[in-house]
Amino acid sequence: MKDIKIVILLIMMVILFSPFAFASDVQQTRPTAAMKILDLIIVRPLSIPVSAVSTGLFLGTLPITFTTGVSEYAARALVEAPWRFTNARCLGEFNHYKDCKPITNLCEECCY
Repeated sequence: MKDIKIVILLIMMVILFSPFAFASDVQQTRPTAAMKILDLIIVRPLSIPVSAVSTGLFLGTLPITFTTGVSEYAARALVEAPWRFTNARCLGEFNHYKDCKPITNLCEECCY
């Protein structure tokens, strides 16, 4: 029974971490099953505490950013962007949100 568990674990690791799972194909528009599993098991659970820490950092620096006039940009970078990355994208997609805006775009004026 222990050998079966080890074999299953090794097969899962080979599937998840194979170079084919991480290869970016220009023709491919849908994420692979391995990328969806990686996103569900590793990326999203890790991005929740990172988003919470980032929000705390924003709240801690709010007096400084507000007085200097950059609080809106700081809110987009430290609050909106991490939480959107965590919640507002399809499973396994790392380059754009559900509303087709790119991940790296932080300002509304820059969107196309």
